[in-house]
Amino acid sequence: MATATRSTRRARTSAAKAGPPPLTVDELVPHDNVPAELPVPDEIADQLRRHAVHVTLRDGRVSLDPAEVLVPDRELGKGVWRLTAPEDAIVGLPGRTAVLEKRSSARSATTPAAQEAFRPSWVDHVYHPKLSGLPPQAAIRRLDGELVQPYYGVYPPDDRRIYYPTGYPWHCIGRVFTWTDASNPSWSFYGSGVLIGGRLVLTAGHMVPWGSPSWKMLFVPGYYDGQSVNGPGAQSWVSDCRGWNTGGSVAAHDMAVCRLYTPLGGWLGYLGARSYSSDWEDGPYWTLCGYPSSITGGARPSYQSGIPVLDDDSDWGAEELEHHGDATPGDSGGPFFGFWNDGPYAIGTTSGGERIFGTPFGWWDEDNNIEAGGAAMVDLVRWGRQNWA
Repeated sequence: MATATRSTRRARTSAAKAGPPPLTVDELVPHDNVPAELPVPDEIADQLRRHAVHVTLRDGRVSLDPAEVLVPDRELGKGVWRLTAPEDAIVGLPGRTAVLEKRSSARSATTPAAQEAFRPSWVDHVYHPKLSGLPPQAAIRRLDGELVQPYYGVYPPDDRRIYYPTGYPWHCIGRVFTWTDASNPSWSFYGSGVLIGGRLVLTAGHMVPWGSPSWKMLFVPGYYDGQSVNGPGAQSWVSDCRGWNTGGSVAAHDMAVCRLYTPLGGWLGYLGARSYSSDWEDGPYWTLCGYPSSITGGARPSYQSGIPVLDDDSDWGAEELEHHGDATPGDSGGPFFGFWNDGPYAIGTTSGGERIFGTPFGWWDEDNNIEAGGAAMVDLVRWGRQNWA
């Protein structure tokens, strides 16, 4: 989760009016969960229950003798096979392109239309997720046994709740693993993301290894204790990324869309995207989701609902949405969304914490968590849906 510490405050500007606000927590209470209307299609069910292992060759070969790679392991006994990749191979699918754009040159003259949400008819619509608990040994303790309570990004009491990510839209939110070196067996860092198109994920810009010559990213929707609740096949490597150039510190533009090799959004559904309107300021409409390392070790997701946006700062059509919802490292890239009558829509992606220190009198001192959103986010989502089918 990124941190911004600045000495000056950008001028606040109101976003364009965007119609009625989403439903509040109280308005959601009467909404019962809606079961799926149809069974999962056989071809999708088959993909979800099978775990696929990809091996990428870097020397240009287009074929590989299976007998050299997958062989019976006679030492370990019947039914055990050993997968031995060539020395120069990459386990997984490396990324192809990661492009940073300048928002000033791509800014549209009008407020972009909302990008609709999608729930497949074979997926349950869940307004109220099942609550879960801490995974075993998730607590962090000092050498003397004292429990460590995380404080950065949390406004006591910590109101996040751990949940079991089954059903739409909760199973669309997942964990993002990033490798800055595709050949490394271990990921470099992780965060969160959400399905926002048929094969599109929305996440924070700082989750993408911009400039790395060989990189890879893995998205696992509905991640829970090491695997997706949707099945072992419900994961995908990232082929391409596109985001706004933040200049290193501008949180409003800290966003990216990632193209998946596998069309998970078509199987599981995806959230819509809307521009934020200052007409909704101070309304308890928003939900923040992610995989915080501080309370679950990243093993299980958490959410907090009823969060109001306290202020919004505009920067070339991108909106920095300030709030006091709880977010800590691991939540980066998770969605900030609300429920409308026609579905859930993201208005931002978790960027980090903002600590502003102004005059000696503290006139502009602030302590907020921030989401990157606005027209810039909707433009990215629209571009991804149109170009990355």
